[in-house]
Amino acid sequence: MAHLMIVNLILYTLFAAITLYLFAYVHQQVQEPYMDEYFHFHQAANYCSGNYRHWDPSITTPPGLYLITHSIEMILNNIQLLNKTFGPCSLGLARFTNVIFMLALPFVFIKYLKKMKKEDEKTSTLSALCISCHPLIYFFTFLYYTDVGSLFFAMISLTTYVYHYHLWSAMFSLIALTFRQTNIIIVAYEIGLTIIEEFRLKSKQSHILHVYTSRSSDTIDLKEYLTVLWKYGRIEIKFILKIFQTILWKCRYNICVILLFIICFIKNNFSITVGHQEHHQMVLHLAQMHYYAIYTAFFVCAHLLTSTNFLRLYRFLRTHPIVFLILLLLINLSIKYYTYEHLFLISDNRHYTFYIWSRLFKRYSQFRYLISPIYGICIILLYFQIYDRSLLNILLLLICIILLTIFQKLLEFRYFILPFILLRLSINDKKTSKLILELTQAIIINGITLYIFCHRTFSWPTHPNILQRFMY
Repeated sequence: MAHLMIVNLILYTLFAAITLYLFAYVHQQVQEPYMDEYFHFHQAANYCSGNYRHWDPSITTPPGLYLITHSIEMILNNIQLLNKTFGPCSLGLARFTNVIFMLALPFVFIKYLKKMKKEDEKTSTLSALCISCHPLIYFFTFLYYTDVGSLFFAMISLTTYVYHYHLWSAMFSLIALTFRQTNIIIVAYEIGLTIIEEFRLKSKQSHILHVYTSRSSDTIDLKEYLTVLWKYGRIEIKFILKIFQTILWKCRYNICVILLFIICFIKNNFSITVGHQEHHQMVLHLAQMHYYAIYTAFFVCAHLLTSTNFLRLYRFLRTHPIVFLILLLLINLSIKYYTYEHLFLISDNRHYTFYIWSRLFKRYSQFRYLISPIYGICIILLYFQIYDRSLLNILLLLICIILLTIFQKLLEFRYFILPFILLRLSINDKKTSKLILELTQAIIINGITLYIFCHRTFSWPTHPNILQRFMY
Protein backbone atom coordinates (compact mmCIF):
# COMPACT_ATOMS: atom_id res chain seq x y z
CA MET A 1 0.00 0.00 0.00
CA ALA A 2 2.80 2.43 0.90
CA HIS A 3 4.59 1.58 -2.36
CA LEU A 4 1.41 2.29 -4.33
CA MET A 5 0.90 5.63 -2.60
CA ILE A 6 4.47 6.66 -3.48
CA VAL A 7 3.92 5.72 -7.14
CA ASN A 8 0.65 7.69 -7.23
CA LEU A 9 2.34 10.66 -5.58
CA ILE A 10 5.12 10.57 -8.19
CA LEU A 11 2.57 10.39 -11.01
CA TYR A 12 0.61 13.35 -9.69
CA THR A 13 3.77 15.37 -9.04
CA LEU A 14 4.85 14.82 -12.65
CA PHE A 15 1.40 15.80 -13.86
CA ALA A 16 1.41 18.99 -11.75
CA ALA A 17 4.99 19.93 -12.67
CA ILE A 18 4.37 19.47 -16.41
CA THR A 19 1.11 21.42 -16.20
CA LEU A 20 2.77 24.34 -14.39
CA TYR A 21 5.69 24.34 -16.84
CA LEU A 22 3.35 24.34 -19.85
CA PHE A 23 1.30 27.13 -18.29
CA ALA A 24 4.42 29.30 -17.99
CA TYR A 25 5.55 28.34 -21.50
CA VAL A 26 2.22 28.99 -23.23
CA HIS A 27 1.78 32.27 -21.36
CA GLN A 28 5.26 33.37 -22.44
CA GLN A 29 4.51 32.54 -26.08
CA VAL A 30 0.99 34.03 -26.09
CA GLN A 31 1.12 37.16 -23.95
CA GLU A 32 -2.04 38.80 -25.29
CA PRO A 33 -5.64 37.55 -24.94
CA TYR A 34 -6.47 35.31 -27.88
CA MET A 35 -9.89 34.92 -29.51
CA ASP A 36 -12.65 34.59 -26.86
CA GLU A 37 -10.09 35.24 -24.16
CA TYR A 38 -10.36 38.90 -25.06
CA PHE A 39 -13.99 39.11 -23.88
CA HIS A 40 -13.50 36.89 -20.81
CA PHE A 41 -10.33 38.63 -19.66
CA HIS A 42 -11.62 42.16 -20.02
CA GLN A 43 -14.78 41.24 -18.14
CA ALA A 44 -12.64 39.77 -15.34
CA ALA A 45 -10.43 42.84 -15.36
CA ASN A 46 -13.47 45.05 -14.82
CA TYR A 47 -14.50 42.93 -11.83
CA CYS A 48 -10.97 43.01 -10.41
CA SER A 49 -10.94 46.80 -10.66
CA GLY A 50 -14.28 47.02 -8.84
CA ASN A 51 -16.44 47.77 -11.88
CA TYR A 52 -19.22 45.22 -11.27
CA ARG A 53 -21.79 46.97 -13.46
CA HIS A 54 -19.87 46.39 -16.69
CA TRP A 55 -21.03 43.49 -18.85
CA ASP A 56 -19.80 42.64 -22.33
CA PRO A 57 -22.82 41.63 -24.48
CA SER A 58 -20.56 39.32 -26.52
CA ILE A 59 -20.25 36.94 -23.56
CA THR A 60 -22.71 34.03 -23.67
CA THR A 61 -22.10 32.51 -20.21
CA PRO A 62 -22.82 33.83 -16.68
CA PRO A 63 -20.03 35.51 -14.64
CA GLY A 64 -18.87 32.58 -12.48
CA LEU A 65 -15.36 32.41 -13.93
CA TYR A 66 -14.71 36.12 -13.44
CA LEU A 67 -15.94 36.07 -9.85
CA ILE A 68 -13.61 33.16 -9.02
CA THR A 69 -10.66 34.98 -10.61
CA HIS A 70 -11.52 38.10 -8.63
CA SER A 71 -11.68 36.02 -5.42
CA ILE A 72 -8.24 34.51 -6.12
CA GLU A 73 -6.86 37.98 -6.74
CA MET A 74 -8.22 39.23 -3.41
CA ILE A 75 -6.76 36.22 -1.56
CA LEU A 76 -3.31 36.66 -3.12
CA ASN A 77 -3.48 40.39 -2.43
CA ASN A 78 -4.39 39.85 1.23
CA ILE A 79 -1.44 37.52 1.81
CA GLN A 80 0.79 39.90 -0.14
CA LEU A 81 1.63 37.46 -2.93
CA LEU A 82 -0.17 39.15 -5.81
CA ASN A 83 2.61 41.52 -6.90
CA LYS A 84 5.22 38.78 -6.45
CA THR A 85 3.41 36.44 -8.81
CA PHE A 86 1.07 37.91 -11.42
CA GLY A 87 0.13 41.47 -10.60
CA PRO A 88 -3.39 42.88 -10.27
CA CYS A 89 -5.90 42.23 -13.07
CA SER A 90 -3.27 40.43 -15.16
CA LEU A 91 -3.82 37.88 -17.92
CA GLY A 92 -1.44 35.51 -16.14
CA LEU A 93 -3.62 35.52 -13.03
CA ALA A 94 -6.74 34.98 -15.12
CA ARG A 95 -5.24 31.98 -16.92
CA PHE A 96 -3.86 30.57 -13.68
CA THR A 97 -7.45 30.22 -12.45
CA ASN A 98 -7.91 27.28 -14.83
CA VAL A 99 -4.58 25.76 -13.79
CA ILE A 100 -5.86 25.62 -10.21
CA PHE A 101 -8.98 23.81 -11.40
CA MET A 102 -6.91 21.38 -13.47
CA LEU A 103 -4.57 20.52 -10.58
CA ALA A 104 -7.61 19.70 -8.42
CA LEU A 105 -9.56 17.74 -11.04
CA PRO A 106 -7.70 14.39 -10.68
CA PHE A 107 -8.65 14.16 -6.99
CA VAL A 108 -12.31 14.72 -7.82
CA PHE A 109 -12.24 12.04 -10.53
CA ILE A 110 -10.51 9.59 -8.16
CA LYS A 111 -13.22 10.03 -5.50
CA TYR A 112 -15.97 9.55 -8.08
CA LEU A 113 -14.40 6.46 -9.66
CA LYS A 114 -13.81 4.80 -6.31
CA LYS A 115 -17.43 5.30 -5.32
CA MET A 116 -19.20 4.45 -8.56
CA LYS A 117 -16.95 1.83 -10.14
CA LYS A 118 -15.28 0.46 -7.00
CA GLU A 119 -11.88 0.86 -8.65
CA ASP A 120 -8.68 0.27 -6.70
CA GLU A 121 -6.16 3.01 -5.96
CA LYS A 122 -3.92 2.31 -8.97
CA THR A 123 -6.74 2.09 -11.51
CA SER A 124 -8.64 5.11 -10.22
CA THR A 125 -5.47 7.25 -10.21
CA LEU A 126 -4.52 6.27 -13.75
CA SER A 127 -8.09 6.75 -14.96
CA ALA A 128 -8.28 10.17 -13.30
CA LEU A 129 -5.05 11.28 -14.98
CA CYS A 130 -6.26 9.98 -18.35
CA ILE A 131 -9.49 11.95 -18.08
CA SER A 132 -7.75 15.09 -16.80
CA CYS A 133 -5.28 14.91 -19.71
CA HIS A 134 -8.07 14.57 -22.26
CA PRO A 135 -6.84 16.89 -25.06
CA LEU A 136 -9.87 19.19 -25.17
CA ILE A 137 -9.83 19.71 -21.40
CA TYR A 138 -6.07 20.02 -21.10
CA PHE A 139 -5.64 22.45 -23.99
CA PHE A 140 -8.05 25.00 -22.53
CA THR A 141 -6.33 24.80 -19.15
CA PHE A 142 -3.81 27.33 -20.47
CA LEU A 143 -6.34 29.82 -21.84
CA TYR A 144 -8.94 31.93 -20.08
CA TYR A 145 -12.03 29.99 -21.14
CA THR A 146 -14.90 28.66 -19.02
CA ASP A 147 -14.51 24.96 -19.92
CA VAL A 148 -12.16 23.73 -17.18
CA GLY A 149 -13.87 25.60 -14.35
CA SER A 150 -17.27 24.47 -15.62
CA LEU A 151 -16.15 20.83 -15.63
CA PHE A 152 -14.54 21.16 -12.19
CA PHE A 153 -17.69 22.38 -10.45
CA ALA A 154 -19.92 19.99 -12.41
CA MET A 155 -17.74 17.08 -11.23
CA ILE A 156 -17.66 18.39 -7.65
CA SER A 157 -21.47 18.49 -7.76
CA LEU A 158 -21.70 14.96 -9.19
CA THR A 159 -19.13 13.53 -6.77
CA THR A 160 -20.69 15.03 -3.64
CA TYR A 161 -24.06 13.78 -4.89
CA VAL A 162 -22.99 10.14 -5.21
CA TYR A 163 -21.61 10.39 -1.67
CA HIS A 164 -25.11 11.57 -0.63
CA TYR A 165 -24.17 15.16 0.28
CA HIS A 166 -27.20 16.39 -1.63
CA LEU A 167 -27.35 19.94 -0.26
CA TRP A 168 -23.65 20.52 -0.97
CA SER A 169 -24.15 19.03 -4.43
CA ALA A 170 -26.96 21.48 -5.18
CA MET A 171 -24.80 24.40 -4.06
CA PHE A 172 -21.96 23.29 -6.33
CA SER A 173 -24.49 22.81 -9.14
CA LEU A 174 -25.49 26.46 -8.81
CA ILE A 175 -21.82 27.47 -9.07
CA ALA A 176 -21.38 25.19 -12.10
CA LEU A 177 -24.36 26.89 -13.76
CA THR A 178 -22.65 30.26 -13.39
CA PHE A 179 -19.87 28.85 -15.59
CA ARG A 180 -21.87 27.00 -18.25
CA GLN A 181 -25.65 26.74 -18.50
CA THR A 182 -25.58 23.22 -19.97
CA ASN A 183 -24.44 21.94 -16.57
CA ILE A 184 -28.15 21.72 -15.76
CA ILE A 185 -27.97 18.32 -17.44
CA ILE A 186 -25.65 17.16 -14.64
CA VAL A 187 -28.37 18.09 -12.15
CA ALA A 188 -30.84 15.97 -14.14
CA TYR A 189 -28.27 13.14 -14.39
CA GLU A 190 -27.98 13.09 -10.61
CA ILE A 191 -31.75 12.66 -10.32
CA GLY A 192 -31.50 9.78 -12.78
CA LEU A 193 -28.80 8.14 -10.65
CA THR A 194 -31.09 8.40 -7.61
CA ILE A 195 -33.95 6.76 -9.51
CA ILE A 196 -31.70 3.84 -10.53
CA GLU A 197 -30.28 3.53 -7.01
CA GLU A 198 -33.72 3.43 -5.39
CA PHE A 199 -35.06 0.99 -7.98
CA ARG A 200 -32.13 -1.34 -7.36
CA LEU A 201 -32.67 -1.26 -3.62
CA LYS A 202 -36.21 -2.50 -4.21
CA SER A 203 -35.49 -4.70 -7.24
CA LYS A 204 -35.88 -7.94 -5.31
CA GLN A 205 -39.49 -6.99 -4.62
CA SER A 206 -40.37 -6.22 -8.25
CA HIS A 207 -40.03 -8.21 -11.46
CA ILE A 208 -40.05 -5.02 -13.54
CA LEU A 209 -37.35 -3.29 -11.51
CA HIS A 210 -35.16 -6.40 -11.49
CA VAL A 211 -35.24 -6.76 -15.27
CA TYR A 212 -34.90 -3.04 -16.01
CA THR A 213 -32.15 -2.16 -13.51
CA SER A 214 -30.25 -5.29 -12.46
CA ARG A 215 -29.89 -7.34 -15.64
CA SER A 216 -27.65 -6.38 -18.54
CA SER A 217 -29.53 -5.43 -21.69
CA ASP A 218 -27.19 -7.81 -23.56
CA THR A 219 -29.12 -10.77 -22.13
CA ILE A 220 -32.61 -9.38 -22.75
CA ASP A 221 -34.49 -8.59 -25.93
CA LEU A 222 -37.27 -6.08 -26.50
CA LYS A 223 -39.91 -8.79 -26.32
CA GLU A 224 -38.89 -9.71 -22.77
CA TYR A 225 -38.97 -6.07 -21.65
CA LEU A 226 -42.50 -5.66 -23.02
CA THR A 227 -43.65 -9.02 -21.67
CA VAL A 228 -42.50 -8.26 -18.13
CA LEU A 229 -44.05 -4.79 -18.29
CA TRP A 230 -47.38 -6.18 -19.53
CA LYS A 231 -47.47 -9.08 -17.10
CA TYR A 232 -46.53 -7.25 -13.90
CA GLY A 233 -47.27 -3.61 -14.73
CA ARG A 234 -50.73 -3.50 -13.15
CA ILE A 235 -49.61 -5.30 -10.01
CA GLU A 236 -46.46 -3.30 -9.36
CA ILE A 237 -47.44 0.20 -10.47
CA LYS A 238 -48.53 1.30 -6.98
CA PHE A 239 -45.32 -0.11 -5.49
CA ILE A 240 -43.19 1.83 -8.00
CA LEU A 241 -45.16 5.04 -7.42
CA LYS A 242 -44.44 4.77 -3.69
CA ILE A 243 -40.73 4.58 -4.46
CA PHE A 244 -41.03 7.85 -6.38
CA GLN A 245 -42.15 9.59 -3.20
CA THR A 246 -38.80 8.69 -1.65
CA ILE A 247 -37.00 9.75 -4.82
CA LEU A 248 -38.68 13.16 -4.85
CA TRP A 249 -37.63 13.78 -1.26
CA LYS A 250 -34.02 12.80 -1.90
CA CYS A 251 -33.92 14.98 -5.02
CA ARG A 252 -35.63 18.01 -3.49
CA TYR A 253 -32.52 20.21 -3.70
CA ASN A 254 -31.89 19.27 -7.33
CA ILE A 255 -35.51 19.93 -8.18
CA CYS A 256 -35.17 23.42 -6.67
CA VAL A 257 -32.08 24.04 -8.83
CA ILE A 258 -33.96 22.94 -11.96
CA LEU A 259 -36.96 25.15 -11.11
CA LEU A 260 -34.62 28.12 -10.59
CA PHE A 261 -32.98 27.38 -13.94
CA ILE A 262 -36.38 27.26 -15.67
CA ILE A 263 -37.33 30.65 -14.19
CA CYS A 264 -34.06 32.16 -15.46
CA PHE A 265 -34.59 30.50 -18.85
CA ILE A 266 -38.04 32.07 -19.19
CA LYS A 267 -36.84 35.49 -18.06
CA ASN A 268 -33.96 35.29 -20.54
CA ASN A 269 -36.32 35.22 -23.52
CA PHE A 270 -36.42 31.39 -23.56
CA SER A 271 -32.71 31.20 -24.29
CA ILE A 272 -29.93 29.60 -22.23
CA THR A 273 -27.24 31.94 -23.59
CA VAL A 274 -26.69 35.33 -21.98
CA GLY A 275 -25.37 37.24 -24.99
CA HIS A 276 -25.24 36.87 -28.79
CA GLN A 277 -28.44 34.82 -28.75
CA GLU A 278 -28.76 35.18 -32.53
CA HIS A 279 -25.59 33.08 -32.98
CA HIS A 280 -26.56 30.41 -30.44
CA GLN A 281 -30.11 29.47 -31.34
CA MET A 282 -31.36 26.03 -30.37
CA VAL A 283 -31.92 23.72 -33.34
CA LEU A 284 -32.50 19.99 -33.66
CA HIS A 285 -29.03 19.11 -34.94
CA LEU A 286 -29.20 15.30 -34.76
CA ALA A 287 -26.01 14.89 -36.79
CA GLN A 288 -24.10 16.15 -33.74
CA MET A 289 -24.68 12.74 -32.14
CA HIS A 290 -22.68 11.07 -34.91
CA TYR A 291 -19.82 13.56 -34.63
CA TYR A 292 -19.84 13.00 -30.88
CA ALA A 293 -19.76 9.20 -31.28
CA ILE A 294 -16.73 9.23 -33.57
CA TYR A 295 -15.03 11.88 -31.41
CA THR A 296 -15.52 9.83 -28.23
CA ALA A 297 -14.55 6.55 -29.88
CA PHE A 298 -11.31 8.11 -31.12
CA PHE A 299 -10.24 9.33 -27.69
CA VAL A 300 -11.10 6.05 -25.92
CA CYS A 301 -9.94 3.78 -28.76
CA ALA A 302 -7.39 2.15 -26.44
CA HIS A 303 -10.33 0.56 -24.61
CA LEU A 304 -12.52 -0.12 -27.65
CA LEU A 305 -10.04 -1.77 -30.01
CA THR A 306 -9.80 -5.16 -28.35
CA SER A 307 -10.26 -8.69 -29.67
CA THR A 308 -13.18 -9.17 -27.27
CA ASN A 309 -15.02 -6.14 -28.63
CA PHE A 310 -14.37 -7.12 -32.24
CA LEU A 311 -15.76 -10.59 -31.53
CA ARG A 312 -18.81 -9.01 -29.89
CA LEU A 313 -19.24 -6.73 -32.89
CA TYR A 314 -19.02 -9.66 -35.31
CA ARG A 315 -21.61 -11.62 -33.34
CA PHE A 316 -23.89 -8.59 -33.14
CA LEU A 317 -23.74 -7.92 -36.89
CA ARG A 318 -24.31 -11.60 -37.63
CA THR A 319 -27.22 -12.10 -35.23
CA HIS A 320 -28.84 -8.63 -35.50
CA PRO A 321 -28.33 -7.45 -39.10
CA ILE A 322 -31.80 -5.85 -39.21
CA VAL A 323 -31.05 -3.81 -36.08
CA PHE A 324 -27.82 -2.53 -37.62
CA LEU A 325 -29.57 -1.67 -40.90
CA ILE A 326 -32.25 0.26 -39.00
CA LEU A 327 -29.49 2.10 -37.11
CA LEU A 328 -27.82 3.02 -40.42
CA LEU A 329 -31.14 4.17 -41.83
CA LEU A 330 -31.76 6.44 -38.82
CA ILE A 331 -28.22 7.81 -39.04
CA ASN A 332 -28.56 8.62 -42.74
CA LEU A 333 -31.99 10.21 -42.29
CA SER A 334 -30.67 12.41 -39.49
CA ILE A 335 -27.70 13.40 -41.68
CA LYS A 336 -29.98 14.32 -44.57
CA TYR A 337 -32.63 16.27 -42.66
CA TYR A 338 -30.94 17.39 -39.45
CA THR A 339 -27.47 18.64 -40.43
CA TYR A 340 -26.69 22.32 -39.97
CA GLU A 341 -23.80 24.46 -41.15
CA HIS A 342 -23.14 27.32 -38.77
CA LEU A 343 -21.68 30.54 -40.16
CA PHE A 344 -18.79 30.37 -37.67
CA LEU A 345 -17.88 26.87 -38.88
CA ILE A 346 -17.25 27.95 -42.47
CA SER A 347 -15.80 31.40 -41.80
CA ASP A 348 -13.13 30.91 -39.12
CA ASN A 349 -10.03 29.06 -40.34
CA ARG A 350 -8.39 29.09 -36.91
CA HIS A 351 -10.34 26.02 -35.78
CA TYR A 352 -9.59 22.41 -36.74
CA THR A 353 -13.29 21.85 -37.40
CA PHE A 354 -13.11 24.40 -40.23
CA TYR A 355 -10.70 22.16 -42.17
CA ILE A 356 -12.53 18.92 -41.35
CA TRP A 357 -15.79 20.41 -42.58
CA SER A 358 -14.56 22.37 -45.59
CA ARG A 359 -12.19 19.72 -46.96
CA LEU A 360 -14.32 16.63 -46.33
CA PHE A 361 -17.97 17.18 -45.44
CA LYS A 362 -18.56 20.26 -47.60
CA ARG A 363 -16.31 19.41 -50.54
CA TYR A 364 -17.57 15.85 -50.95
CA SER A 365 -21.32 15.85 -50.39
CA GLN A 366 -21.50 12.04 -50.23
CA PHE A 367 -18.72 11.72 -47.67
CA ARG A 368 -21.04 12.24 -44.69
CA TYR A 369 -23.18 9.31 -45.88
CA LEU A 370 -20.27 7.03 -46.76
CA ILE A 371 -18.95 7.12 -43.20
CA SER A 372 -22.34 6.32 -41.64
CA PRO A 373 -21.28 2.67 -41.05
CA ILE A 374 -18.32 4.02 -39.03
CA TYR A 375 -20.74 6.05 -36.92
CA GLY A 376 -22.84 2.94 -36.35
CA ILE A 377 -19.83 0.79 -35.40
CA CYS A 378 -18.56 3.48 -33.01
CA ILE A 379 -21.95 3.59 -31.29
CA ILE A 380 -22.04 -0.19 -30.89
CA LEU A 381 -18.44 -0.43 -29.62
CA LEU A 382 -19.06 2.35 -27.09
CA TYR A 383 -22.15 0.50 -25.90
CA PHE A 384 -20.12 -2.69 -25.42
CA GLN A 385 -17.58 -0.85 -23.27
CA ILE A 386 -20.09 0.62 -20.78
CA TYR A 387 -19.68 -1.26 -17.50
CA ASP A 388 -23.35 -0.97 -16.44
CA ARG A 389 -25.52 -1.95 -19.38
CA SER A 390 -28.83 -2.20 -17.56
CA LEU A 391 -31.65 -0.64 -19.56
CA LEU A 392 -32.27 2.31 -17.23
CA ASN A 393 -28.59 3.22 -16.99
CA ILE A 394 -28.18 3.08 -20.77
CA LEU A 395 -31.29 5.25 -21.21
CA LEU A 396 -30.05 7.74 -18.61
CA LEU A 397 -26.67 8.10 -20.32
CA LEU A 398 -28.24 8.29 -23.77
CA ILE A 399 -30.81 10.96 -22.81
CA CYS A 400 -28.23 13.16 -21.07
CA ILE A 401 -25.73 12.86 -23.94
CA ILE A 402 -28.45 13.66 -26.47
CA LEU A 403 -29.57 16.73 -24.51
CA LEU A 404 -25.97 17.95 -24.29
CA THR A 405 -25.24 17.59 -28.00
CA ILE A 406 -28.17 17.80 -30.42
CA PHE A 407 -29.32 21.36 -29.69
CA GLN A 408 -25.98 22.94 -30.64
CA LYS A 409 -25.99 24.34 -34.16
CA LEU A 410 -22.23 24.94 -34.23
CA LEU A 411 -19.88 21.98 -34.61
CA GLU A 412 -17.23 22.75 -32.00
CA PHE A 413 -15.32 20.08 -30.12
CA ARG A 414 -15.50 22.02 -26.84
CA TYR A 415 -19.22 21.27 -26.68
CA PHE A 416 -18.39 17.55 -26.50
CA ILE A 417 -16.36 17.83 -23.28
CA LEU A 418 -19.17 17.25 -20.78
CA PRO A 419 -20.94 14.44 -22.70
CA PHE A 420 -17.53 12.84 -23.28
CA ILE A 421 -16.82 12.90 -19.54
CA LEU A 422 -20.19 11.31 -18.72
CA LEU A 423 -19.50 8.41 -21.07
CA ARG A 424 -15.81 8.12 -20.20
CA LEU A 425 -16.69 7.76 -16.51
CA SER A 426 -19.09 4.96 -17.44
CA ILE A 427 -16.77 2.74 -19.50
CA ASN A 428 -14.96 -0.34 -18.29
CA ASP A 429 -11.33 0.76 -17.90
CA LYS A 430 -9.75 -1.62 -15.41
CA LYS A 431 -6.85 -2.79 -17.62
CA THR A 432 -3.66 -0.91 -16.75
CA SER A 433 -2.15 -1.43 -20.21
CA LYS A 434 -5.16 0.20 -21.88
CA LEU A 435 -5.03 3.16 -19.49
CA ILE A 436 -1.34 3.67 -20.26
CA LEU A 437 -2.13 3.64 -24.00
CA GLU A 438 -4.93 6.17 -23.48
CA LEU A 439 -2.65 8.42 -21.44
CA THR A 440 0.13 8.14 -24.04
CA GLN A 441 -2.29 9.07 -26.82
CA ALA A 442 -3.47 12.11 -24.84
CA ILE A 443 0.09 13.26 -24.10
CA ILE A 444 1.11 13.01 -27.77
CA ILE A 445 -1.96 14.91 -28.99
CA ASN A 446 -1.51 17.56 -26.28
CA GLY A 447 2.11 18.05 -27.26
CA ILE A 448 1.28 18.41 -30.95
CA THR A 449 -1.69 20.77 -30.51
CA LEU A 450 0.12 23.02 -28.01
CA TYR A 451 3.17 23.18 -30.31
CA ILE A 452 0.97 24.09 -33.29
CA PHE A 453 -0.86 26.70 -31.22
CA CYS A 454 2.32 28.36 -30.01
CA HIS A 455 4.56 28.13 -33.08
CA ARG A 456 2.56 27.50 -36.27
CA THR A 457 1.11 30.98 -36.49
CA PHE A 458 -0.26 32.74 -39.56
CA SER A 459 -1.82 36.08 -40.52
CA TRP A 460 -4.95 37.18 -42.32
CA PRO A 461 -4.50 39.57 -45.29
CA THR A 462 -7.02 41.91 -43.66
CA HIS A 463 -5.03 41.96 -40.38
CA PRO A 464 -1.38 41.42 -41.41
CA ASN A 465 0.07 42.53 -38.06
CA ILE A 466 -2.01 40.19 -35.89
CA LEU A 467 -0.86 36.61 -35.38
CA GLN A 468 -3.54 33.93 -35.74
CA ARG A 469 -3.25 30.47 -34.18
CA PHE A 470 -4.75 27.04 -34.80
CA MET A 471 -6.87 25.60 -31.99
CA TYR A 472 -9.82 23.29 -31.32
